[in-house]
Amino acid sequence: MKIVLLVFVSFLSLSLFSQNNGSKWVVGVSAASAKYTDFQGKVLGGDFVNQSPRINVSKYLSKNITLDLGFSTAIFDTQKYTTLDAVLRYDFGTSYDNVVPYLLIGGSVVSAIKSTPTLNFGAGNTFWFKPNYGINFQFIYKYSEAKFESQYSHFYPSVGIVYSLSPRNMNPRLWDRRH
Repeated sequence: MKIVLLVFVSFLSLSLFSQNNGSKWVVGVSAASAKYTDFQGKVLGGDFVNQSPRINVSKYLSKNITLDLGFSTAIFDTQKYTTLDAVLRYDFGTSYDNVVPYLLIGGSVVSAIKSTPTLNFGAGNTFWFKPNYGINFQFIYKYSEAKFESQYSHFYPSVGIVYSLSPRNMNPRLWDRRH
């Protein structure tokens, strides 16, 4: 796990988060949490795990698809929970807009009692309020197979600030739109 973390931190130092072809890289910092059911919480030692900060790095690939990598760990919580996420986001062709809703699918490695893979499904939205700054809301469901007794399926919401390395056009003109 330490090697994976080292590789991920090295990647973070070289690159950053994205939304469209003109603004390829964007970086984000969020507050996140893992939310389990009451039954799962009794088994795991709590039904709510705070994750702060969550660091995201994204790169726009092409045709409304963005690769998003995220890392977070429980710092001020009694439960051990560290997650390394990789998801693909589809933005419905709204990459150039100031409001960018998206769906996502991907996977995670959650390190709690043991390291466990999860399959992730979710949705989110980025509201760009300045050419370089936006607010991102994201809701993920992390599915964990029943054979992994150390981790249950759970919800993973987050909210944070994103920074685009290239300024966005906040008032696009009709001829600025890419079709």
